[in-house]
Amino acid sequence: MPRIEIERIEQAEDLAESSTESFDRIAFAERALELVRPPRTTVAICEGARRVKVVAGRQWGKEPDARWAVVSVPRDASRRAIAAAVLALHDGRQRAWALDVLVSTLASPRGIDVSGAA
Repeated sequence: MPRIEIERIEQAEDLAESSTESFDRIAFAERALELVRPPRTTVAICEGARRVKVVAGRQWGKEPDARWAVVSVPRDASRRAIAAAVLALHDGRQRAWALDVLVSTLASPRGIDVSGAA
């Protein structure tokens, strides 16, 4: 019986990470990355198969704190799942308020000005 419960939890998580909303998920991930700007990290964004996934490691041959990361974004990923994955790249900590700001800001057609110009 416990196995059935675990499968139900996994199915609920999958539903929370997916969305039928129509938007460019790769562009959304790129805009989120511009806002988060993970320090000393080279990030590649690619299309994934099942769920949003982040793989990261040390970038050998560079400074000791230089990192690389790959963010895989499936075609049905939700904005929240993408924003949470990108936010995890910044010091590995997720903050609820930052996640909400990313989702609400990037969901609007104009977004916010990240260039610093008024």
